[in-house]
Order: sequence, then structure tokens, then C-alpha cells
Amino acid sequence: MTAKPEYVDLLNEIRLKEAQAGVYLEAWANKTDNKDLKECLSFVAAREYSHGDIFDRRVKELGFATQEIEDPEFEEKVRVVSSDISDAEKIAWLKEARLRQPTPSVRERYEAAMEDESVDSLTRSLLRWFTDVENDSVAQMTEVYSKIENPG
Repeated sequence: MTAKPEYVDLLNEIRLKEAQAGVYLEAWANKTDNKDLKECLSFVAAREYSHGDIFDRRVKELGFATQEIEDPEFEEKVRVVSSDISDAEKIAWLKEARLRQPTPSVRERYEAAMEDESVDSLTRSLLRWFTDVENDSVAQMTEVYSKIENPG
């Protein structure tokens, strides 16, 4: 490929978001005393790191270099999840932070790219797999979060 397809920037953004999620979820896992939450966060953090690597590789397979993009909320996420506030407060804070994300969200954009015929078939396949894994991670985290948000 010579001309850079639009979706390469999306793949790069996914790479960054996933790697950063690995960092802050791991930081939270290392801070919490809740065994179930620690296991879930550690599992999902490992997935996120892996996704960052996979999307890094895909951008390079397409013949392009990855680029760093500053996320102004990243350091704040790490600070919050590493703080001494309760796990329930951390969950609430992260949910509020998600509401502040620009629209369309990265998720909305990659879901659209899965169906976009201008995106090469291997990348669309990768995005379908990624969506399935992300949905599984969300389901696991939702289950653990609900026990913390609604104890008893």
C-alpha cells in the first residue's frame, strides 16, 4: 500500500487506547484488596496489552509507522485507580470519564470499520475478533463491578 488508508489512524488509536488500558487496569489490580476484582483486572489488563501489540503489528504490516497521540486523561486515570479511594468510587469515576469521550467513540468507529468494504478483509476480521474479545472483557468486568457497586 502506498497511500495511507484512513483506517490506519483508527488502528493506531486502538493500539494506544489498549496499551494505556493495560497500564491503568494493572495499576488498579495492584492496588485493590478485592480478590475477584484483582483477578478480573489482571486478566483484562493482559488482554489490553496484547491488543496494543496486535494493533501495533497490524499497522506495521500495512506498511505504516505507529504514532504517539497524547491522551490528556491517561495520567488522571492512572492517578485515580492508584489512589486510596474505594473501588466503588473508582468504578463510578471511570464510568463518568467514559461519558466524556468524544463522539463517535473509538468503539463506534471500529464497529463501522468492520462493515466498511474499503477496509481490507484481514483488518475487518481482526476488528471482528477484537470486538468479541472486548465484549467478553466488558461482561466480566460488569459482573465483578456489580458486586462491588451493589454489595449484599
